[in-house]
Parts: sequence; C-alpha cells; structure tokens
Amino acid sequence: MDNEVMDSNITDAPEYLDQLIVYEIATKNFTSPTGPESGTFASLEEKLPYLEELGINGIWLSGHQLCREGHFYNIWSEYACIRPDRIDPTLGTEEDFRRLVQNAHSRGIRVFLDVITHGVMKDSPLVQEHPDWFAGESWGMKDYDWYGNHPDLDVWWINTWLWYVREFGVDGFRLDVAHYRNDLWAQIRKGAADFGKKILIIAESGPAIRGVTDILQHGEVISHNYGLNRSHRMLYDAAGYCADRQTRANERYQVKNFYEDGTVQDSSRNHWHQPEKVPEVIEEGACTRTEEGAASAAWQVQTGRLRVENIYGEKAVRNIQIADNQGQLWNSNREGVLEVDYTVSVQKKKNGLLLEFPLRIQDGQRLSIQLSCHDGGWVGFPGEENPYCAQGSRYLAGYTTLLAPGVPVFMSGEEFNADYRPLPQLSPGLFGGEPFGKGRWLYGSWIDWEQLKLPGKTQMLEDMKSIIKIRRSHSELIKPCRMGDTKRNFAAIEYEADRELPIPYCYMEKGRVLLIAANPSAEEDVGMRFRLHEVLETAADNTDSAARWQVSALFGELPGGKERILATADELEKLRWTIKRDLACGGGLLVLEFEEIPGIHSPQPR
Repeated sequence: MDNEVMDSNITDAPEYLDQLIVYEIATKNFTSPTGPESGTFASLEEKLPYLEELGINGIWLSGHQLCREGHFYNIWSEYACIRPDRIDPTLGTEEDFRRLVQNAHSRGIRVFLDVITHGVMKDSPLVQEHPDWFAGESWGMKDYDWYGNHPDLDVWWINTWLWYVREFGVDGFRLDVAHYRNDLWAQIRKGAADFGKKILIIAESGPAIRGVTDILQHGEVISHNYGLNRSHRMLYDAAGYCADRQTRANERYQVKNFYEDGTVQDSSRNHWHQPEKVPEVIEEGACTRTEEGAASAAWQVQTGRLRVENIYGEKAVRNIQIADNQGQLWNSNREGVLEVDYTVSVQKKKNGLLLEFPLRIQDGQRLSIQLSCHDGGWVGFPGEENPYCAQGSRYLAGYTTLLAPGVPVFMSGEEFNADYRPLPQLSPGLFGGEPFGKGRWLYGSWIDWEQLKLPGKTQMLEDMKSIIKIRRSHSELIKPCRMGDTKRNFAAIEYEADRELPIPYCYMEKGRVLLIAANPSAEEDVGMRFRLHEVLETAADNTDSAARWQVSALFGELPGGKERILATADELEKLRWTIKRDLACGGGLLVLEFEEIPGIHSPQPR
C-alpha cells in the first residue's frame, strides 16, 4: 500500500496532544464522601474546580465500569472487570457519569477511560452468554480469544467503546496491559472520527503505532514498582536523553536465549549462566514495515533490527527475549506472554541470529514521561516506604517530567505530596489476604484532603501549580518531542557548580530562551554559573552587538532577589545563580526566561 492510500486510512492524534498533562484518578479513592472507597462520579465532579486550578487538562479515570470488589489487593479496582459495557452502579448512574464528563469539558479537562483489554472476571455474565469468546486465563480472570476468529466479539468490542464516545463524550482510552487487535482499535478511532470526534489512545506500553495508539503510558518511567530508578538518565540529563530517544541514538538492548535443555545464554554475563563466548548484540538500525488490518485500516510499525553473534549453533531454542534499558520485553515464543504485540521474529545467520521486533515508540509519535501511576507499590514494594515518586521533590516533578519534552503523566496526590494512606482493607498480596491495611499499591491510596491544612502540603501544591502554569503558558516552546524527528528546539546547557548537578536544559525560539535547572539536594542550596553565550547567540533574532537580554525568574529567584536583569550574554555568563534546596518551598528548581531586547544599552546587571 502506498503512503497516500495508507495515510487516508489513518486517524491521527488530536491536536491537543502537544499540550496534554495527564492526571490519574482512582475514582473510589480520590474522594471519600462517606468514608474509605466511597468516591463517586458526583463527588469527583465536586473536585473539578480544584483540578482546573491545579492546571491539569486530562484525567485518566481508573474507575468507571462494572468491576469486582476484593479481587486485587482486597479492594475494588477497575482491573477486576466484570463487564466493560456497563457503568458500575456504586459509582453512580449513567447520567452522573455524563454530567461529570460534560463539566470536565467545560473546564478544559478531557476524560480518558481505562480499558481492560485481556479479559473479564470468571463469573462475568459475558462468559456465560458467550463462552466461545474466551480462551485461557490470566490475572485470575478469563481472557478474550482475540485471535480465534469471532466476528461477533469484534463487533461488540468496537460498539462498546464507541458507545462511551457517542453517549458520554469521553475523549479516548488508556489500554491496560496490551493492546490486542490493532485493527479493532483503528476502527474504533475511525468510527469516532466519523461522528466528529478525534479520540486519543494511550497504550500502557508499546508499541505506539500511528493510527492505532498515540502515546505510551510507559514512554519513559521516572518511578515504577520498586521505587525510584536512580540509574535512569532522565534524572540527570533530561534533554540529552530525550534527544537520543528522539533519534534512537545510544539505545541498548540485552538478548537472552532460553534453550530447551533449560540453560540460558545472556548477552551480558550473569549468575544464571557463564557462556564461553558472551553473545554480542550488534545494532543494525531500523526499518519501516506496513501492516494491514480489517476494514482497510492500516498503520506504520517501526521495526528494530538486531544481530546477535557468538551463540550456540545447534542447541534447540525455546524462546529468545529482548529487553531494553527500561525493562520492556519482547519474546519470540508468545506462550504465556500477554503482550502479544512484542513478538520477536528470528532468522538464523551462521553462528548468529537476526532479530526483528516492533519498537516501543514509532516515528512521528510523541514521547510521554510518567512520574507515577497506580502501579507504584506493586507486590514486593517495601512495606514502610511511600510508593509516590516525587514526595515533595520539585526537582523530580519539574525537571524530569512537567517541564521536560514529553507528555507528563502523574498520579493524584503527587501535587501536594500526599502522605500515603492505604485503604483499610488494602492487602500486600496481589490476590488479597492478611494483613489488611498494610498494602502499598498506589491504586489503593486513600487521598486525605485534610492534609492540605498543613503548610508543607499547601506549599508543595502552590509550587506544582506554578510549574504546571509555566508549561501551559509556554506551550509553544515546551512540546513533547516526536520520535524519529531530528529537529528539536531543546538542548542541554553547560554549567559550572560546586558539585555535580542534573544537566540544565533550555528551549529556544527566535528572541527567547527558557532555561530549566535543578538541585536534587534536600540539605543545601547550590550555586552555579551557566555557559549561556552560545545558546543566546543561537536564539538571537539579529546580530545587533548592543542587544541585551531581559531575564525573569519564573520559578526560583534571580541573584540578589531582583525582579529582572537586563544584560548581555557575556555579562550573564559571569553571574552566579542559586537554586534553593529541594523539598523546600520554591526550591529544587530554577526556571529562567530570557527575552531579547535589541538595541538597548544597559548598565551592568542590577
């Protein structure tokens, strides 16, 4: 299929994606009108003025459909779905839900629903009514037989999600676990567009495919199940890492060969097996593959190619697994693997293998950055630790996520450094069991709004409002980068400081620069100088040697507490800037705006 025909069948992402800030809400736990787990559509609607003032413009709603209480972690959850084509009556009526969505829209907030793609509870009426729709089990539930040729299942699935768009006006979906049947999701998008609505589809993990899914919830993960990933380059070089991800430079993969005799061969030495020759992973770049689905749906899939050498020549291979540095997995043998889209194709090449696999984010897709989500505090998380990520860190919230060139995603409560309060029945075990009230699953966090009476919580909330306001008021500068696009308006900035800090970065357009710097230390303030000459010279709108730059602090302070500075690039390089310690009001982050003022001769910085 040529590109013109293929593009005519693709429904692209809504235009607002570049400005989107996604805020996850577990409906039952976000509010507590009559105690724990009593949140409803109506009580959530009452919090919309708060969300509007916070500045987020997208809600990922983890609670709307008919679900089971107690299946996961001994609480009600969206993921123990009984049937997706029914509103859960404990949350409210269809009219309550419709009013919630309409009111959110009136405040500039879009609503995205969770979709449990793999199956339903074993006692679901759907299993009784359509036993042929199901085959196999996972997560203690019955799985849909997506590849068993069931046209009636396909039609029901498409109609179910179009019903939410048509009848309630929802703006799109977040696909849990894996997005099976890309052809069906392409049809759902097209169906929504046919009656005037472009929807957004967020996949939990990859691949993001043009015309099917728009961004990945796990595009880049700052924190996940076992706490902060401190080896993540995003923590100390956000711009450099995003630039490399944008062009797929410096990506690293690990390959494991699982043999039928039980041995494992790894592309890095490990405790499982010590091969005589360590397999060598040799990247061969990427190629574009076009796949076609039902009803003329089509999409582009970017395919990674790896060559692996130094493997056993004759041993029977049961499975070949590829992992990237974020822990994303692809398998050649799909048996027992839910993520069916992550399939490795294999060709033997003498003493090596040529592997092909769908990349996590495709060309043209926007990068997303997850600060936190409901899966923080998963099974095995330390019982006394807080599963939230930022925990009051303006550095983590701002530098790595809200001001970085990606679509931000974060869990409710992060914005005011909520103390983690597990629901009274929350279990540490995935399928329940005692002790109750000791679980750490972030989905089971009981938001205690009384905490906002504490000064420290209020200060964090006000700082988060300020950071979000910066992003939204500079949306023409701060945009999620498009994967595969070599053009970018952001860059790292060299600096000098008393100690190593996260590398500052900036956004540039003619006559203006926005600079972001961070101080992760919760113990002390830090002083630093920025090497600004090259950056300002690049951004200058003219070559007037008398040009000055007016500098304002959008977050943090200017030297001497001044309201603004007017100086040349050379003069600005001599200034010493201070970033207050993290976890303090106005600390952890420095955001400066430089605006060119041509032809004005100013005295030295004041």
